Amino acid sequence: MGKTKLSKNSTAEVDKENVGPVSRKRAAEDPCHGHLSRKTRMKWDVDPNLSNHIYNEMGVEPLSSAENSLDSMPLVTEKTPALNLISEPKQTVPQAPRVLQERQNRLVQDDQARLYNPPVDTSKVNTLEGILRNDDNFLCRRVKDVYEDEDHFGRLSDEMILNVFRWLPKFVLSRCSRVCKRWSSLVLDESLWKRIDLADKFLKAGVLGKVLNRGVHILRLTRAEIMTPLFTHTGFTSAFRTLNMCKVQYLDLSMADISTEGLSEMFGVCRDLKKISLENCVLNDTVCRHIGENVYLETLNLCMCQGISTEGLIGIAGNCKQLESINLAWTSLSRETLMYLVMCLPQTLCKLNLSGCREKLLDEDVSHLVDTCPHLKEIDLSDATALTCNALHHIANNLHGLEYVALSRCYHIMPASLPVLTKIVTLLAVDMFGMLREAPLQQLRESMPRIEINKFPFSSIARPTTGIRRTSLWGMRVRDTNV
Repeated sequence: MGKTKLSKNSTAEVDKENVGPVSRKRAAEDPCHGHLSRKTRMKWDVDPNLSNHIYNEMGVEPLSSAENSLDSMPLVTEKTPALNLISEPKQTVPQAPRVLQERQNRLVQDDQARLYNPPVDTSKVNTLEGILRNDDNFLCRRVKDVYEDEDHFGRLSDEMILNVFRWLPKFVLSRCSRVCKRWSSLVLDESLWKRIDLADKFLKAGVLGKVLNRGVHILRLTRAEIMTPLFTHTGFTSAFRTLNMCKVQYLDLSMADISTEGLSEMFGVCRDLKKISLENCVLNDTVCRHIGENVYLETLNLCMCQGISTEGLIGIAGNCKQLESINLAWTSLSRETLMYLVMCLPQTLCKLNLSGCREKLLDEDVSHLVDTCPHLKEIDLSDATALTCNALHHIANNLHGLEYVALSRCYHIMPASLPVLTKIVTLLAVDMFGMLREAPLQQLRESMPRIEINKFPFSSIARPTTGIRRTSLWGMRVRDTNV
């Protein structure tokens, strides 16, 4: 760079804002600082011959007339780089702040971004090392946050989880089996499926087989519609029968819509039944034979069933030696079947309902019956229009432990002979609906003061539900909870 010459007539004025305080040592050495006032301004003249050369070497152009004044010089729009014009080695021009407009705008935008978008925690961000950085910006890749929730059930034992599952309805248990493998195995535990109530439900083919496979003990299927086959897998029925996998003990199929094939398939795998109710179902000899295979059977309700024959009763009466209660009311039994029944019933029988036999049940049948079953406590012979007073004497002389007897609509029995039943010390109630008017009935009550007359219009022998307890089977609850 060429040297800059100053004219003799030029004066230098130093502004207070542009020139800082000068030390005494510097003022002593520099003659200019000794006599110049701080309120004067130094003016610099540049040789016009050398100005273009200097500007070309610096790579700039001279300022315009409007921009020549230092006071009016814009600091933001100035495109001239910061320079120190040195006229002499000991005198300098203060550096003015100059910032590019684009740079300033970008910094303002970055400040606003930091204000509204706080920085991300670097502990959760994986940065790419060695990437190209442009000023303050850099490229990064954010990994999706993974939150590991604590499994509280995983800290519990199987027994504690099963105690929680016992409070859940069956349809909720089915959904719980989809959570994980552990829950799926726990839901299949037999303790959760001991009682199942499927009354008034529609069961598709194969559904009842899965229910039996759960190890259910008490099963209520009242008024249910059951489709066949019960077991959709080939050979599953034979495996159930061979391994004795079915554990149902109390079964209610009263008024259920199920075919004889379905009943045969079901009773073909059930061997441990203790109480059965098949009220208003259609049976056949095969179904009765399968029922007779339950040697521990105690209660059997076949009220209003159709298809019962002598051959079918042979399998039941011949094998079920522990039978205590049986209901065969209104089953349209033939005369031969009744004759076999009264002579082959087990001696352990305590409750018997043979109502609806009409003219088929005779006095001699009652005589054989009381000899075969001397331990009867409840007997219902209603609507046996062929019975006479002789049948009444057979009952009074042989059934010493009788507690209840029903002789409703037995029109050939004289009401005057009814007091003979007072010989039975244990007798508590007698039903004789439709035989007496109110006045004679009141006289009969006075003659039999300790015996209740016409108190039970419906028989409860062998029936699973009586009274207001509609969701119980033989006094046992079917639902685990009230939900």
